[in-house]
Amino acid sequence: MVTILLATYNGEDYLKAQLESIASQTYGNWRLVTGDDGSCDGTLGILEDFRTRYPDQVKIIKNEPATGSARNNFINLLRNAHGPYFMFCDQDDVWKRDKIYETMKKMEAMEERYGKDTPILVHTDLSVVDENLEMIAESFFQYANLPKRIALNQLIVQNSVTGCTAMINRALQKYFLQPLPMGKILMHDYWAALVAKIFGRIGFVNEPTMYYRQHGNNSVGAKNSKNPVFLMQRLKEGKESYRKQMIKSMEQIQGFVETYGEEIEGLDEYNLLKTYGNLYYKGKMRRLFFYRNHQVLKEGNIRKLMQWLWG
Repeated sequence: MVTILLATYNGEDYLKAQLESIASQTYGNWRLVTGDDGSCDGTLGILEDFRTRYPDQVKIIKNEPATGSARNNFINLLRNAHGPYFMFCDQDDVWKRDKIYETMKKMEAMEERYGKDTPILVHTDLSVVDENLEMIAESFFQYANLPKRIALNQLIVQNSVTGCTAMINRALQKYFLQPLPMGKILMHDYWAALVAKIFGRIGFVNEPTMYYRQHGNNSVGAKNSKNPVFLMQRLKEGKESYRKQMIKSMEQIQGFVETYGEEIEGLDEYNLLKTYGNLYYKGKMRRLFFYRNHQVLKEGNIRKLMQWLWG
């Protein structure tokens, strides 16, 4: 059984297509748990209609009060979900028919190799499309210039796990059940990736399993890192904006060490994590030496340049 966690908020424009893509999955042993964050459009009506068609597989939760963000909504769903496997689902994408099947196949292979008690996250590539599902890029990883397989020293500064492609097992879910530093977590998928990398394993399916819809209301969205317009925009945002992002990145790792400190202390990665978590208070030269000595660098020449200039 796969429990699909769907966070919704005013998603009536694209939600039907996403729900139909779930219903059309070749892997039929799924259930859908939705958390609605106070939608005031037709979102709840669409969900109710879908539940009428699949009454034994669909559960609707109305968040009262609203959680306030996609991150909080997903973490709330995950903390209250049951099952051996969980997938995150955005309200505006479309899944290919074999998304669950292909992801589960990789998950089962990894659990057979490493054991079901090992926290495991499996993610995939995805195709980037416009609001009308017209193709922008076959591969998100090529489009955004992100590494498909990532080392910890790169992951702490740059996430390459896209949550809407991800499946996690119960062993990983358990790391979300204790008190978490919500204000320091950048996104639910980033935190899950860190847990899997440090305490378990990350698996990757090197093919697109869904269509990642880009439109004006995306909370994150895909960015073409090779597009001159995008690069100029990042440069215009400037040093202060970049530094704020880096501080948040370091605070997230600081929160991670605070949360799981006793489990991490005996690991080789402990000093790397603890030092990075407190790095912003050490001065720019100390930061630059740390980036160089530990290869804590983002992917792509422009990203590296901004990190050296402003990080």
